[in-house]
Amino acid sequence: AVMVHRMSLKHTVFHRVNGPSTRRLLELAGTAVASATGGKAKITYDPQSGGWLKQTDGGVTLNPYPYGMSIEQCMEFSKDVFFRGYTPQPGDIVLDVGAGTGTEALPLSKLVGETGKVVCIEAHPATFDILERVCKLNNLTNVECVHAALMDTSAEPIMISNMRESFCQENRVGGTEGIPVPTITMTELVAKLNLDRIDFIKMNIEGAELPALRGAADVLPLVRHAAIGCHDFLADETGDDSYRTEKEVREILADAGFTVKGTQDTRPWAASYLFASR
Repeated sequence: AVMVHRMSLKHTVFHRVNGPSTRRLLELAGTAVASATGGKAKITYDPQSGGWLKQTDGGVTLNPYPYGMSIEQCMEFSKDVFFRGYTPQPGDIVLDVGAGTGTEALPLSKLVGETGKVVCIEAHPATFDILERVCKLNNLTNVECVHAALMDTSAEPIMISNMRESFCQENRVGGTEGIPVPTITMTELVAKLNLDRIDFIKMNIEGAELPALRGAADVLPLVRHAAIGCHDFLADETGDDSYRTEKEVREILADAGFTVKGTQDTRPWAASYLFASR
């Protein structure tokens, strides 16, 4: 709770000083702070997105704040959270479900290399635009971006919440308010892209993991490894039991022939991941 309060205060201070007349100073300050903390980087404002580019030897990330993660930090974060059961290899085909602004697409693209492929699925249109820009800035030719919500039916669009915070990656599908977005099932996606195997799935879609997996029953046999973010911790925090998905996700994966393991972590959101392999 203390960390959340500190981050909220940090964001509040940033928003108060962020403006056209101060951005050059923020660029210089961000660059100096990155260098002082051992993460040599160049920070510049990006007028097209309203975000901040962080350039390092590895490439460019696009963040809502000048102190966001670099590509190298994205890799370390991915290893810490998503790659506990399996680390993608050169030539792998990977689905990044809930790709957000590309924080996992960047390390995944590097890991699978020129002979591999990363398919990024992101539902929120504004977040998807940022994802595409990040891929273009880094010339990620082995990444394909799909604007859709992965669900158990594609009969009609579904609503996604539209939280005001820019670059927000916590928008949730379902409900009656928000922005309509197209839907697709994993079975349809696999057929559309003509995939004959999926070596790794990373899924973090704010409680929609159940309908996404229900719409994948026909193609789960093609999947070798998966890291699925469940959201029971949000049920505990909010009292909304629609977030409680771990038990059913375990059952779906086990029924599909996977060996499923959880993890121990003091961070509730990280402890909610399930790792499946066959």
